[in-house]
Amino acid sequence: MLVIISGCSGVGKGTVIEQLLKKIPNSQFLKTCTTRKIRESERDLGEKCPYIFVSKEQFDQKIKEDAFVEYEEIHKNFYGMLKQTVDSIVGSDKIFFKDFGVLGKINISRYLEGKEKVLSIFLTAPRDELVKRLKHRGEADIDLRLSRMEFEMSYISNYDYVINNINLDKTVKKIEALIKKHNKI
Repeated sequence: MLVIISGCSGVGKGTVIEQLLKKIPNSQFLKTCTTRKIRESERDLGEKCPYIFVSKEQFDQKIKEDAFVEYEEIHKNFYGMLKQTVDSIVGSDKIFFKDFGVLGKINISRYLEGKEKVLSIFLTAPRDELVKRLKHRGEADIDLRLSRMEFEMSYISNYDYVINNINLDKTVKKIEALIKKHNKI
């Protein structure tokens, strides 16, 4: 099963997924290709880093090779999910997690339709909380990060569930319960 977590920048997608990976046995994070620069917090993660960092030229080559299920430019950087990565989860007994943009969610869900279970969750939080989190994370351009908020929120009805991520423990428990419910279906 693939669990898709989406939401606005600063809503806590990465933190929630990190906690879920610790709590749910037989779970794994799907890596995405990106052209963005590596964050300081990601430098020591090694294999646990959620991204495959590539140059813009390498990313463009993968587009030409039709290697992506989906890709999108977000905040002046490109992100893309390789077909090879997505195909590798089909039929697995693992639970896979990935944070996707709203358009990526649509494309991945369509690609996996009839092949693999997909559970999609959109996380929300008040704007002032997002600003606080982005500042704490050391984001240089908070306005840029929040500029997609209205666009992303317009896709909220495409998700199976919407969770207000104010309390990390409660959010993680809600998602754990949803995974148990949907994994039995």
